[in-house]
Amino acid sequence: MFILGINTAFEKSSIILWKDNKLYELFYSTDSKTYGETLLTNLKTLLDISGWKLENIELYSIIRGPGSFTGLRIGIVAIKTLAQIYKKPIVGISYLECLAYQTPFLGIKVPIMPARKGELHAGFYDTQNEKIYEEGIYTYENFISLINTLKNKPIMIIGKINEDIKALIPKDVIISSEYQNSPRGETIIHLSLEKYKKGEVWNYINLLPDYRQKSSAEINWERKNANPEKK
Repeated sequence: MFILGINTAFEKSSIILWKDNKLYELFYSTDSKTYGETLLTNLKTLLDISGWKLENIELYSIIRGPGSFTGLRIGIVAIKTLAQIYKKPIVGISYLECLAYQTPFLGIKVPIMPARKGELHAGFYDTQNEKIYEEGIYTYENFISLINTLKNKPIMIIGKINEDIKALIPKDVIISSEYQNSPRGETIIHLSLEKYKKGEVWNYINLLPDYRQKSSAEINWERKNANPEKK
């Protein structure tokens, strides 16, 4: 099967082409003003390197959240457009699930990603990558409280950790290496294949980004346009 995978969720974006167990992956960094242009340019570069044709892709894979509002939106729009043009299915996967999936660990795997100040995105997975709790947004206090209830088993936290939350993590909790903190191309492909075989697919109409929180612009607009309380 010929698969195109895109990850524009967080700091390190990537494009993956996979066919017959051969994988090409291109990592890149960008800013919100050049996301779209950079994505298309890098996709063309990767296709040129591989010698493969865009019209022959059989499945699209996209990390649909959580993550950067701009990054997720650009990635989703690109995949939806290609899926509509070439009439192919899409698999949408979780950034946090990717981190858990690619990390072998005999215990509880806790993938995380920064959210708003004082909050983080987190998931809780067992050794077999089955969910212990649904992924969600946690305050630092609630997150550490939940970690403490699970300490009957070894725990590894996977992902970017800022100093504020790092200072609160119990000493016996393992923190992943930097190498494990971003989804790898082979992880995105193999997790997508598993979901595809289970029938967990989307199309260009129903695929949506999984932001999990409102953008700063939405919050500011709501504050500005909120109705005054009735007296």
